[in-house]
Amino acid sequence: MHLYGALYFFMDYRIKEHSFLALLAAKKLKVKKVAMVIGKTIHLHNTSTEDFLNNKRWVKHELAHIEQYKKHGLLKFLFLYLWYSIKYGYYNNPLEVEARKAEE
Repeated sequence: MHLYGALYFFMDYRIKEHSFLALLAAKKLKVKKVAMVIGKTIHLHNTSTEDFLNNKRWVKHELAHIEQYKKHGLLKFLFLYLWYSIKYGYYNNPLEVEARKAEE
């Protein structure tokens, strides 16, 4: 069993490999691998569930986004994420800043 295998069974989230949405995000961000969250689903592009779950920082980052969805709700989170990305850029988006802090 991998490092975060237990999380997969007990946490309230799903993982979707080969996600078209994650592919679009990878193209936009110009990166090879992407994990992104919509609601309670972590969408993966060009990485396996096993590789993702074995990356402690990456898992913590995406779980932080799931908590943000729970806090704000789906529509408000999506609005805030888009607004902050336009206003501050991807890297300085406060939701991304918060998720990066959760990686530690």
